[in-house]
Amino acid sequence: MSSPPDSPVFGTRLPGCAYVVRPSAYAVLRDEDGRIAVVRAARGWFLPGGGIELDEAAERAVEREAREECGLVIQPRRVIGNATEIVHSPAGTAGVDKVSVFFDAVVMGAIPAAELEHELVLLRPAEAVARLSQKSHRWAVVKSAG
Repeated sequence: MSSPPDSPVFGTRLPGCAYVVRPSAYAVLRDEDGRIAVVRAARGWFLPGGGIELDEAAERAVEREAREECGLVIQPRRVIGNATEIVHSPAGTAGVDKVSVFFDAVVMGAIPAAELEHELVLLRPAEAVARLSQKSHRWAVVKSAG
């Protein structure tokens, strides 16, 4: 999976660093008060979603990840956009090109979350943008509002 050529790239590739492409899918979910669903995990603040498994459609991946992380049953409605986030290992010797698709989605229901180390938090859009750990996630929230 690669992002369309006009998709933004956040971060910088380092010389001599080996990169692996990791397709991902995330959802921008708003409640009835316009708050954004954000997942707080040990490694930061993220939109609900994650990696796309081999032979899995992006829509199914974001549905699966939202169920596992947050216990949310969601329905993707439209693609907000695609973006790449370049992430490095702490030593800077390995990296990941997180090639992501971002969906506007709605919550259809809730079930018990499987990943208990994730906390679902509802934030006003400006606070979500301020807290999200990755620039591509901040970009998607801002883009979804326009």
